[in-house]
Amino acid sequence: MVSSSSIRFIEAALEATGDRALSYVHHGLKWLIRDDLLSLFDDFRTLSPGSDTLTHNDGTTVHLLYAHGVLPVSSSLPPVLLTIWLHQAYPFVAPIVYVFPATGEQMVVHDHPFIAPSGSAVLPYLQTWQYPKSNLSDLARNLVKVFRICHPYGFIPTSPGRTDASLASKREAIDRLVAALHYDVKRFQAQIEEDMKQLCSRQATLRERTDMIDRALGDLELERLRSKEAAKQMVDNADVLSNWLQSHGTESCLYMDEVEGFEAADETDRCLLDNEAAAQAIDDAVEVLGEALAAGSVTFANYIKQVRCLAREQFFHRAMVAKIQRSNESSSERAIC
Repeated sequence: MVSSSSIRFIEAALEATGDRALSYVHHGLKWLIRDDLLSLFDDFRTLSPGSDTLTHNDGTTVHLLYAHGVLPVSSSLPPVLLTIWLHQAYPFVAPIVYVFPATGEQMVVHDHPFIAPSGSAVLPYLQTWQYPKSNLSDLARNLVKVFRICHPYGFIPTSPGRTDASLASKREAIDRLVAALHYDVKRFQAQIEEDMKQLCSRQATLRERTDMIDRALGDLELERLRSKEAAKQMVDNADVLSNWLQSHGTESCLYMDEVEGFEAADETDRCLLDNEAAAQAIDDAVEVLGEALAAGSVTFANYIKQVRCLAREQFFHRAMVAKIQRSNESSSERAIC
């Protein structure tokens, strides 16, 4: 039985005018608001009526009725302190439910599947509110069932039990599914964040190795240019020596073989020298890569990849050298005959 003081308070609030008038837009349905509140207080005696100003998220303020108090959940779980505000467009718009900490030790848990960070309840029942199928008493009963599934203060029932899927109502099945999906999403998000951290770490490592390989390749290119410059200098010195030998008459014949060893006589010999030099340069490059692998500057996979490429290129250079040498030998044999 609802107390007479609660009845008088609700009736007086609904009949108030002026500054104390409520903000309900459907004046002809005030009797429905009264009956729904009385039915709620009759079913849940721990709740009591009140009226105050509510500020919506868009900044608008309204004067509304509310039901405040502790909502019993079960014998093994503590009650939940909450306030149920009746929206100014009630009953066509769902009420607004806020959950509060009961004590300093009973705080609302973070990442609750049915409670937003602001403390407002986010229930499938509220999201699918439809008058006249929905009412305050059924909302409170749904809150009890939801809080048994996931208590706002993080308590776990001593004997939770299991609900037979064939006996569970459609509403309860939806609530349990929403809770399960919420925790699955949180678990997946945590796993995704951990995977992202590992991938970022691997990416940083790969970038470091890429920079090391780029520096090694840069050093090899610099060494190639230095070798090319040294070869050019040797050719120039050979030209100077050849000119000097030629200017000294018959003595130049004694050193002609050495001069020909430094300077290519024709395009074929130049091609032979270039390919032989390229093949020997690749040997040097492979040796440098081996030193980088031993020092840990490059990975084994990158080392094998570079060596394979260099070996393939060296094969063609060696083949060209062999071909030219065979051609020169055939020419020499024909000349002797």
